[in-house]
Amino acid sequence: MPDVTEASDGYVPPPRTGPNPFQVVDPNVITEDGGLISFFLKVALDEQGRRMMHGEFESMMALYKVVPDFVPKPHAWGSYKDIEGVHFFLCSFHDMTEEMPEVESFCESVARLHLNSVSPNNMYGFPLTTYMGPLPQDNTWCSTWEEYFKQGMVRMLDLERNVQGPSEKLERLTAQLFERVIPRLLRPLTVLKSMKPVLIHGDLWYGNCCTDNDTGRPIVFDACVQWAHNEYEIGTWRAVRYRFGKTYIKAYHKYYPISAPEEDHDDRNALYSIRYDLHSSSAYSSSPKFRRDVMATMETLIAKFPDGYEGWERDHEDLIREHNIKTSPPQSLGVQAIQG
Repeated sequence: MPDVTEASDGYVPPPRTGPNPFQVVDPNVITEDGGLISFFLKVALDEQGRRMMHGEFESMMALYKVVPDFVPKPHAWGSYKDIEGVHFFLCSFHDMTEEMPEVESFCESVARLHLNSVSPNNMYGFPLTTYMGPLPQDNTWCSTWEEYFKQGMVRMLDLERNVQGPSEKLERLTAQLFERVIPRLLRPLTVLKSMKPVLIHGDLWYGNCCTDNDTGRPIVFDACVQWAHNEYEIGTWRAVRYRFGKTYIKAYHKYYPISAPEEDHDDRNALYSIRYDLHSSSAYSSSPKFRRDVMATMETLIAKFPDGYEGWERDHEDLIREHNIKTSPPQSLGVQAIQG
C-alpha cells in the first residue's frame, strides 16, 4: 500500500467494538454445481459511511454501464440488519496485481469511458453526493463547466481551510484565480464548443487501478464519478506522487483529442491539479506540503494570465466567430485511436 504522503485518499475508519462485520458475512458463494463465486465486501460506519457506500455503488454502476470490462460489477449496497451503524458495498471479486497498468490498454479504456458516455441532461454534476476518500464532492448540476468547476473548488477550499487553518495568502491567491485564471482557461472551452460533459471516474491515481490477473486487462475501482470535462480526469496524473506523468497523458490523448484551444492544455492540467492537491491537503492535516504546492501553482497561473478571459477574447475574435459556426464536440469513437 502507498505511504500516507503519496496517497490520494486519506480515509481511516474510526475504531469500533462489537461484532466483526467481515465475520458476519461470507463473501464466498458455492454454486449448485459446486463452483465458487467470490465477492468483494467494503464496510463503513455511521451516517457518513452510509452515504459513502451509496455514492460508491452509484458511481460503479454508472461506470459499469459504459465500460463493463474496466470495473468490477457492483451488486448491492445497504446497511447491516443486525449490526447498527455498519453499511456495506458489494461487488465482484477480481484477483489483481498491484502494479501500474499497461499504458496503452489503460489509457484506451479511460478514453473509451469518456467517449462513450452521454450525459442525461447535457449538464455537469451527478444526482447525488460522491466521496473522494472521506471528503464529499459538491455535485450540484451546473449548465457550464466553468460554473461547475468553481463550485467544486469552493467546496474543497472550505474543507481544506477547516483542516489546515486560514491563510491570508491563500485567500488572496484564490480570489485572483477565480477572477482571472478560471475564466481564462475554462470559458474558451464553452465559447469554442470544444467539449461535452463526460462521465469520469473521479479519482484515478495508482492506488485505484490494477491489472486483472485473469484477463491481463486494467481494472479500476473506488470511484467518485461526476459528469465533467474529460481532461479533468487526468489532473491527478500531473503530480509525481501519482506515478502516471506525461507518458500516460500523451497516450490518453491518442484516443481522446485535446480540447481547443490546444495551447491551453498544460495550463488547464495545472489548474485541475490544484483541485486534487487541495484534496490531499484536506486529507492529511499533518502535512503542509500540499498547500504549498497549491499556492505555487496558483502563483504561476496568475502571473501567466494577468488579463484573464477578456484578454483572450480580445486576441481571438476571428477564432471565436469561426468556431461558433462549425465546431462540435468529439463523438463516440469506440476503441479506435484518433488519427492525426
